[in-house]
Amino acid sequence: MTFDASTEFTDIESRFELISQMLFEKFAVQKGEALYQFKEIEFYFYNKHHQDIITHPRVSKSICWYVNDFGGIDLNFVSSIESASRSNCKGKSTNKYVLDDYAYFGGILIRQLISIDEGNVLSGPWACAELFRCYDAMGKDKILPILVEHDNGMVGYIRKPRIHLLSSKQTVKSKVDYILGEYNEYPDNIKLYKKFALFVDKHYRYVLCDMPIHDEVTK
Repeated sequence: MTFDASTEFTDIESRFELISQMLFEKFAVQKGEALYQFKEIEFYFYNKHHQDIITHPRVSKSICWYVNDFGGIDLNFVSSIESASRSNCKGKSTNKYVLDDYAYFGGILIRQLISIDEGNVLSGPWACAELFRCYDAMGKDKILPILVEHDNGMVGYIRKPRIHLLSSKQTVKSKVDYILGEYNEYPDNIKLYKKFALFVDKHYRYVLCDMPIHDEVTK
């Protein structure tokens, strides 16, 4: 989970594979006495070697829960990005992120969880995020979800492209231009259009199979 600004593209993708297997087989989310196995997750990470611009900027230690811009929950990678204040066209100062070669950030979006005891599926980022909402503001309710080690046995999973990265009315250009509104500084936008087009079809979504499947490579 400790990527940084210099982590190479191939190392990032190989770690995605390893982390997904570990989460599916060796970990669970615990809230009170209830345990939830990971069923569907998506990976997002940006650095100068892996310019996945769809990734939301953040500053975080690794393995922290993070409420993303759409109300879902991410499990963060270690993340670092600077901010800078600039004056906009109206002369008002705004503090936004600086997307430079030193920035690195990202996390794992939780798309589905399954109750280990009851078999109920929390389907969709919002449903999963419900575990993290509505706590006593006076601090009496301390049953926060935590990541715990749990032997789920050997499992099968498949890789697919991430979903909902573009709406039906969006183009790559309009989507990237919207994203760049979060930044005061960023690389050449033409380059980032091309990077978005590259990453939009990457198989960074991992889905747990309901039953074991035969792998033609490993048998």
